[in-house]
Amino acid sequence: MLYVTTRGKHDVFTASITMNQDRGPDGGLFIPFRMPSFEKAQILQLADKSMGQNIADILNLFFSSKLTSWDVDMAIGRFLLEFKPINYRVVVAEVWHNMDQSFDRVVRSLAEKIHPDGDIIGDPSDWMQIAIRIAVLFGIFGELLRTGQITYEKPINVAVSAGNFAAPMAAWYARQMGLPIDTIICGCNENGAPWELLHRGELDTAAAVIPTSTPEGDHAVPAGLERLICGACGLEQTMDLCWCCSEGATYVPDGEAHSAMREGMFAAVVSQVRVDTIIPSVYRTNQYVLDMYASLAYGALSDYRSRTGKSTTTLLIAEKCPLVQAEAVAHTMRISVQELKKRVMEG
Repeated sequence: MLYVTTRGKHDVFTASITMNQDRGPDGGLFIPFRMPSFEKAQILQLADKSMGQNIADILNLFFSSKLTSWDVDMAIGRFLLEFKPINYRVVVAEVWHNMDQSFDRVVRSLAEKIHPDGDIIGDPSDWMQIAIRIAVLFGIFGELLRTGQITYEKPINVAVSAGNFAAPMAAWYARQMGLPIDTIICGCNENGAPWELLHRGELDTAAAVIPTSTPEGDHAVPAGLERLICGACGLEQTMDLCWCCSEGATYVPDGEAHSAMREGMFAAVVSQVRVDTIIPSVYRTNQYVLDMYASLAYGALSDYRSRTGKSTTTLLIAEKCPLVQAEAVAHTMRISVQELKKRVMEG
């Protein structure tokens, strides 16, 4: 597959370039020259294949690699995913079942399988991280279709922590490729740049960053927002954002562009005070422990349902075990870390 950047459509790059660099020479983020799309019959066929095979197929498409389901299973294990139904029409997809108890391990292991050298210094490239998330979403939807938990005719919502906006963009691209996804719900911490952009129609590129208990979301301008603006609005709006970032100005898209980037997207700011309420509340009602990041997604989902009145089935992606931030999670529940470990194991 060939790639361009979010800031230019003329220079074309190979997949190998995207494995080693976060940005192109023009400073733009890499995106496929032509995003692949799947028809209904192809999406339904996901149910006939293993999760490992579905992940391998998408990664092979993006990187011209030759992964097999066996390669994927060896990299991330055969039991990466667990579904946990909670509350009304909410299913948590835990994708952290590995020795590190974090999806970061999955990203690194698969990136090393894809990379020709088999070894990566530092973090995997920006595009690799998103592509792996897309592939895992295809694997998850294959499992949901196979077990009859969803149908192609009734798209479901996907709720994620906004973070650096990689998870929302993976869902955005997966929907563009054909997965039956309705609304992408993004939970932001107090650094609510996605919320400001999507709901207020402006983005202060020089906003002060507030340190929080979910540091992956501590960004004035999450890098992934550039991909959303490029994909939804085009090059002119992307360059407007870039100019604002360079000048420390406030980015204000025009009405048409703002409507385009909001389509099928919802964001909410979930404060630490709310996180301290959400985690113990969900445990009381469901005997299930959310991690700090998943609680942001859950809070945003609650706001979405309250605002729209819709109760569409929602897949909530949990990328970290609650024990990764055991002290913080235990604090919200007013219990000891030892008691938290017990409750997580029982869940």
